[in-house]
Amino acid sequence: MSWVFWALLAMICWGLGPIFAKLGLVKSDPFSALLARTLGVFVVLVLWGAATAGLGNLKTFDARTWALLIAEGLAASVIGHFAYFKALQAGKVSSVAPIVASYPVLALLLAALLLGEKITLMRGIGAGLIVLGVFLVQRF
Repeated sequence: MSWVFWALLAMICWGLGPIFAKLGLVKSDPFSALLARTLGVFVVLVLWGAATAGLGNLKTFDARTWALLIAEGLAASVIGHFAYFKALQAGKVSSVAPIVASYPVLALLLAALLLGEKITLMRGIGAGLIVLGVFLVQRF
């Protein structure tokens, strides 16, 4: 299947995610909701890894790879999702989702500062349009 299929599938799932989270947070606090979400994801990933022999690949990771991937998980999945759930619980999905979804602007800036990636004119314009889009969604 092409990358377009996978990109559209991701868009659909990430569009549904905030709706499920907002509904799940009606009778849950953000920590418990995040824990339930994480446990569900963990079980599915272990089963998927066992079914596809993907678990064996973990043996090839060196300490640096483990540390970086754990740091990513802590930043994005633990702290980031906790903050996201707190925001969803208190705010409107239509307001929270666009702000959270503007993370590529920060990633672009950090990639330039920390990884030496170039910010081209078109990438700069794209980042500006993301910021403008978030502003317009919030404002109107």
